[in-house]
Amino acid sequence: MKRRITALTASVALGWGGAAFGDMSVDERLERMEQRIRDLEDRLERQNDVIREKDRKLARLEESDGKETDWFQNVEIHGLIEVEAGYQDPYRGKSTSDVILATAELGVAAKLNDWVAGEITLLYEEDETDLEVDVATIRLAPPEGPWLVSAGQFYVPFGVFDSNMVSDPLTLEIGETRESSLRAGFERGGAFGSVYVFNGTNKKNGDNQINNWGANLGYGKQSDRLSVAGSLSYINDIGDSDTLQDALASNDVKGYTAGWGISMLAETGPFTLIGEYLGATEEFDPPQLDFKGEGARPSAWGIEAGYGFHVAGRDATFALGYQGTSEALALDLPERRLLAALSVGIMERTALSFEWAHDNDYDVADGGTGESADTLTAQLAVEF
Repeated sequence: MKRRITALTASVALGWGGAAFGDMSVDERLERMEQRIRDLEDRLERQNDVIREKDRKLARLEESDGKETDWFQNVEIHGLIEVEAGYQDPYRGKSTSDVILATAELGVAAKLNDWVAGEITLLYEEDETDLEVDVATIRLAPPEGPWLVSAGQFYVPFGVFDSNMVSDPLTLEIGETRESSLRAGFERGGAFGSVYVFNGTNKKNGDNQINNWGANLGYGKQSDRLSVAGSLSYINDIGDSDTLQDALASNDVKGYTAGWGISMLAETGPFTLIGEYLGATEEFDPPQLDFKGEGARPSAWGIEAGYGFHVAGRDATFALGYQGTSEALALDLPERRLLAALSVGIMERTALSFEWAHDNDYDVADGGTGESADTLTAQLAVEF
């Protein structure tokens, strides 16, 4: 600014004169020059005011645009592709083999601001699930706060279903429940829990109401030497699980059959131990779900041990598992299952896994075949 004014002053002193000032005294000429210099300074000041205002508007616009697009910078796209080649020797009949797209999952999660986050996940499972919206949730939680509220379609926290195996654990086969639900929860000092409500598929006496609810409570602690976690869960109608609601004779029920579950996980060094139990608290009505001519009270459990190590500089896990069910014949689940699995991270975000599963069916006296079956599975998975 000062440089510009000084230059203009010099130009005035050098270039102005002649006829314009020919009839003026020296004092009048100096006064006229000083007035013109003041006029130019005022003009320059006004021009600079305009420039400064434009700069302020641009800064506000850039700041506003930043706020508008901050949420986009917090968008995460994630996906999972699992291709499996399998061989199965069933209880009875000929063996089979196949290559399938076991999982194709694509999700988008975004933190819209300090309080609000959203997630949408699409899922396709060959021979199991058509392409559909698997999860769509809105989550509200204060920054660094102990509580949260979520709403939408999601898997309610009934059961945990941790596993190092390729196949789903039998506890998941009985208890996994996806519903459009409202959930309120907390997490503080390692403790966590929540309650949730929803209108289930099973209608009690034909009522189309929000009659279903559940709750979970757990605790986890992590240290350099040992990490542990455990939880309890309850749902007022285990018959609304994804498997059981399809197995019931009718979804118009006289009453609900509650379920409960307990799970634990411990890690020390390369070793992992997982245990879980999940089942109904009472028998179903015999017409709805039966076992040996009486009302069934299905349950499932599993215990699993894993060991992590390195193969040619790659992370690997070997795991052994033993699982079982009770009164779950109507769900086409085995009475006992023995498993062994090996998984190796062959490249970044790419894993190759192998699993052997040996199933024992229910006895003939229970309505089963009394036979055994074996399944071999190789899975190539990519996660991004």
